[in-house]
Amino acid sequence: MKTIRYTIFSMAILAASAIQAQTSFDAAKLFDEDLNGTARYVSMGGAMGALGSDISVISKNPAGIGTYHKSDINISLSMAGSNTGLTSSPLEAKSDNVKSELFGGMDNIGLVIAGGDGYGSSLNFAFSYRRLFKNDMTLTYYDAILDADGYELWRDFQDRQRNTVKSWDMNLSYNCNDVFYMGLTVGILSTDTWSEGYLYDRYERGKHPDFPNGLDYTNVDFMNSATGSGWNVALGTIFRPVPAIRFGLAVKSPTLFRQTLYYSDYLYDDCYVENGLLKENHNDPAEKFTNSVDYTLTSPWSFDFSTGLTFGHTALGFEFEGYFTGRSSLNVNNSKMAQGAVDYSNYSTCSFGIEQNIGKFSLRAGYNVTGPKFKNNVFAYQGDTDFNMKRKDCQSELTGRTDNWTCGIGFCSAPEDGTQFYADFAFIHSNRTSQFALYAEDALSEYRYTTNKCQLTLGFCF
Repeated sequence: MKTIRYTIFSMAILAASAIQAQTSFDAAKLFDEDLNGTARYVSMGGAMGALGSDISVISKNPAGIGTYHKSDINISLSMAGSNTGLTSSPLEAKSDNVKSELFGGMDNIGLVIAGGDGYGSSLNFAFSYRRLFKNDMTLTYYDAILDADGYELWRDFQDRQRNTVKSWDMNLSYNCNDVFYMGLTVGILSTDTWSEGYLYDRYERGKHPDFPNGLDYTNVDFMNSATGSGWNVALGTIFRPVPAIRFGLAVKSPTLFRQTLYYSDYLYDDCYVENGLLKENHNDPAEKFTNSVDYTLTSPWSFDFSTGLTFGHTALGFEFEGYFTGRSSLNVNNSKMAQGAVDYSNYSTCSFGIEQNIGKFSLRAGYNVTGPKFKNNVFAYQGDTDFNMKRKDCQSELTGRTDNWTCGIGFCSAPEDGTQFYADFAFIHSNRTSQFALYAEDALSEYRYTTNKCQLTLGFCF
């Protein structure tokens, strides 16, 4: 019995010391990126780096802006909904399948100023706003485990997240006789991440002889938010040896983020130790921990290889983007934290898309897959006390594979003329499978975050 008394007390102290801080798991949300942009780009799975002539390639392959022969302006709007739930758990944990409210807004707005409409050399300028990442998810997790003395203990956890990353990109690109293209893009990013939730441990009525009426011994409410900005640079080229074939190559620098993290934790501890015995205590007010910290984050650098093939009224695109995490880091006061790149693995995104033009209409479809960002069996690191202050994460969320299936249709008022109005529609079905553990000693469970999204782009080429 003494074992469980001290176990309960130790867990209460641990919860008071910390729940929910900024770690490599939270940092990964800042360099997550949705398949997003114009409806044409999305419906082709994002495989347009070599094909170009779409504002959404501005940061993937900046040379794709050089393929424009006419100026262009467009705006993209969307509406989406998601649901989150566990799919499997070694601990036989349970979870509610939580649906989000519908969320939408402006995904993309772009402007291209073309320097010439002929087939000689030209210099183009472009500006784009794009919502790189947005998620709206609630993860619930509850299970029953046996404590050190063999009594049933319930754990109840919830985490609500609302995370957004936006980018403003400026591009300068050059077209050399429609054979060789090159481009430079500078990106300015803004971030807004937020989460809140609770951790709740209890013995139910009749499950423990010392507490016949049950005991709620640890209840923590937590909230954190982070805002900040970042910047990066991308360089790209496209080579077109013959009119029907294009090869693209691009490299993007790591994004340097500057962030400010705010957090508040409230501990409701319904027990205390007196003379070595566990006592119930329902009258103490909640103990509150608050703090803020400024830090910098360096995201992975990446390279992008793409190919495009056009024949008749058909276009095919393939793209591979590799991300290298070895120099990713978290830093506070010029001190590098241990919880940086050590948790990440190199990962990649593969995309495929097809477009078939039929008169004034176009039919499109695509597929896009991104691999896991984390190494196997890594957990939230609790050693960076200078960074986390009195806090440590309990949960670990290993972002896994993301699959996107896309399709769409487009209308162009004058396909054979440079001056035209166009409207594109896209539908995206996205599945992200990730792993979750409440504590480092727990076996990993698997949950799925599913999003369905409709997108509309309206534009004018002149």
